[in-house]
Amino acid sequence: MGDTSYPLFCKAGEDVDVQLQKLGGERVVDLAKCDVDYETDAKGWINGVISKLAGAPAQAPVAAPGIAPKKTGKQVFTGTILSSINLNDRGSNKETYHIEISAPEIQYQPGDSLGLIPYNEERIVNAILQELNADGQAVYDYKNAPQSLKDLLTKKLNIVHLPGRVVTKYADLVKQEIPATDISLLEILRIYSLPAEVELQELINILEPIAPRLYSIASSMQSHTDEIHITVSKNKFKVNGEWKFGLCSDFLSCQPVGSSFEFYIHPNNRFRLPAAEKDIIMVGPGTGIAPFRSFLADRDSSGASGKNWLFFGEQHFASDFFYQTELQNWFETGVLSKCNLAFSRDQEEKVYVQHKMLANGSELFKWLETGATMYVCGTKDPMSKDVENALLQIVQVHGDKNLNEAKDYVEKLKEEDRLLLDVY
Repeated sequence: MGDTSYPLFCKAGEDVDVQLQKLGGERVVDLAKCDVDYETDAKGWINGVISKLAGAPAQAPVAAPGIAPKKTGKQVFTGTILSSINLNDRGSNKETYHIEISAPEIQYQPGDSLGLIPYNEERIVNAILQELNADGQAVYDYKNAPQSLKDLLTKKLNIVHLPGRVVTKYADLVKQEIPATDISLLEILRIYSLPAEVELQELINILEPIAPRLYSIASSMQSHTDEIHITVSKNKFKVNGEWKFGLCSDFLSCQPVGSSFEFYIHPNNRFRLPAAEKDIIMVGPGTGIAPFRSFLADRDSSGASGKNWLFFGEQHFASDFFYQTELQNWFETGVLSKCNLAFSRDQEEKVYVQHKMLANGSELFKWLETGATMYVCGTKDPMSKDVENALLQIVQVHGDKNLNEAKDYVEKLKEEDRLLLDVY
């Protein structure tokens, strides 16, 4: 299972298939490569395997009465930006945007993500065209469809950070030795010019598509009618002393109100709210708060009786407290039962969400013991690892368990879908 928007679609499945054959394995049924909407293809493959192993002819998947089989492939929507607000106040080291997008009659659930393919900067595309001495309106073949070179470079092809495999292919194309390094298409063209005898179609053929980016949806269909909200941190970093920006976060943060772009809904069935009466614990520092704003809005609208506990962290209270007014309102109305905040730079010793968890370990363990589901969203390394280590300590201390017993306890939470992570 994979996503056709990514360059190496289902590559792991292909590699395993090839390796098993090399080792003498006999293929029961052919490899099936499924896109995001995988249900129909997956059922067909599973039925084929079962039938083959049982010695019966393979049966096609049958839809439930009155329900049409789901079409494969992502449904792409066009949304207009209704609002774009920098959530960080003056003096912050960060830029984090709350972006509201029109989404009439689009279905999604709390926990889902919005996926999009960002466009490359026009100035970089024009510089590449100039370097190639090429006509941007000239038409070339891409995935069996004719498209203009400018559209390909703007909307389809990854030209910002070429992966090593593409650099190797380019080296073969220009017949030069090129070191494996982080390089853009513009830079590699300037250093290792494309020979005149090499057709531009050959260059297009070795370039990979722009990979889609996913952003946790920060709104609820119940509360935000015909809209989708996302929380976008502008990625900023230095390369050789020059400031650079993440392709998608820069693209989104620079879009003016009224502009439109294409997106799709990426379902996340492994990050769903439990039954309305069940309690939840949410750990979401930084932009990790996005799905929990969706959770709280949804539970507020539906009148869910389960208690809600949020751990949120950022650098400074004064400039980096995302969605402060909404969270305060939810706390005052009782939707948000508990809220623990960790602003790491407001005191000499840095304080993070895992420290607040440890300080409230006794109550947190009681919530888990009475059936609460815990969610973690945000950066994988080190945040989610630190949070899981803190949880292990809490289970050891307040559950009177040794380390191995605590690990088993946490593993059981995962198996029961009561510890769910959406980390990146």
